[in-house]
Amino acid sequence: MHNVVVLEDDDLVRDVLTDIMEAEGFVVRPAATADDAIAQIDSAGGCELLLTDIDLGPGPNGFDAAKAAQARHPYLPIIYLTGRPDHANDRHFGPKERFLRKPFRTLDLVDAMRSLGVVSPTSGYAAD
Repeated sequence: MHNVVVLEDDDLVRDVLTDIMEAEGFVVRPAATADDAIAQIDSAGGCELLLTDIDLGPGPNGFDAAKAAQARHPYLPIIYLTGRPDHANDRHFGPKERFLRKPFRTLDLVDAMRSLGVVSPTSGYAAD
C-alpha cells in the first residue's frame, strides 16, 4: 500500500503535488474537497499519508478533514500545507502531523514525510 491522498482545492497546486508524489513512487488519489478526501481514504487499498491544504474554501477545511480521517484511521500521518502560517497559531500538532508553509521545496516535503516514517516506495527510503 503506497497510496497518498492529496487534498487541495486549487487545481494547479493539486496537480503539482500529485506530480511530486508520483515522482516519489506513490499512487496518488487527488481530492478537491474534504468529503472526497475522506471517501478516498476509506476506499479499498487504504492510505499511507494525507497531504492536505488547510484553507479549502467553503465547507470543511483541512483540519476538519484530518480530524475525520484520524477518527477512522488513528495512525494516519498527515501533512498540513498552507500559504497562511497563522493557521498554525495556537494549534498543537500530534506526533503523526507535520506543518509546511507554502511555498516549500520538494526536499522540505520529503523531509516531513521521512519524519513521519513515510518512505518512497521507489527507493525504500525518502529521496533527497
